[in-house]
Amino acid sequence: MKLSFSYIPFRWLLSLLLCILYALMQAVALQPVVSFPFPLLLLKSALDALTWTGIGELLAVAIPSSNYVRLDPIQRFVNFFALGLGVMLVWMTLFFLSSQFVFSNARPAEIQSLLPLSLFIGILVYMAQVQVILRRMVAREKEYNNEHGEDEDVVPDKVIRQAKGPEGAEALERIAVKVGQKIHVILVPDIVYIQSDGDYVQIVTDQNRFLKEETMKYFEAGLPSSQFVRVHRSYIVNVEKILRIEMYEKQNQMLTLKNGDKIRASISGYKALRAVLNL
Repeated sequence: MKLSFSYIPFRWLLSLLLCILYALMQAVALQPVVSFPFPLLLLKSALDALTWTGIGELLAVAIPSSNYVRLDPIQRFVNFFALGLGVMLVWMTLFFLSSQFVFSNARPAEIQSLLPLSLFIGILVYMAQVQVILRRMVAREKEYNNEHGEDEDVVPDKVIRQAKGPEGAEALERIAVKVGQKIHVILVPDIVYIQSDGDYVQIVTDQNRFLKEETMKYFEAGLPSSQFVRVHRSYIVNVEKILRIEMYEKQNQMLTLKNGDKIRASISGYKALRAVLNL
């Protein structure tokens, strides 16, 4: 992901302002519940703001890199609920420990009285962070569509014909990926699917995921068109690794792969897939 120098300070400034705002609001909310001095409550709330900043950064990485938003609504709710339980466990543990540190465990009963309110605050903040992350993901998809001129409701001729690669180009048989000091060689038949990830792609096999600095168009052109189909602007799937195809939200289709991952196919991508499968 490319970040400009002007973007980084702005993000830091925005995070700092949000932390200050959160600290002030939480300190005001907790003051009627306990008898601790307001400066101590403000210090405690500042620590909590930093805690949520860290949790938010982890969620911003975990949610886009997972299959949460590509599942059907019920599975999506279950996954986000399970993720929320884990986040609440971490939040409540850190809240209790930081309370003992700031207040020196002077009045344990008052510290315990803060726990229900802190749980309620945690649920609200978690839900807000998830919504912000999902909105960012949607905005990035729209930006990608605008930049590349792709419309899922329009079936481009190049999709129906299947990408054949540049004239004279040889089909890929293996892909080399450097991980640390090691070089992994991935055979093309072992690829389950390829996922766009910013300036990189994730190459997913049955056992591992590998990150490579390359474009989706490169793989779309180089991989055998009879075996690999770009079912979505962000996914190229090995048709031999598809376990089943199911209807998903109106005219879209959900692909369940043999490794258990689920991928949503766009309208144009599904038409390309049907052409390859002779459906």
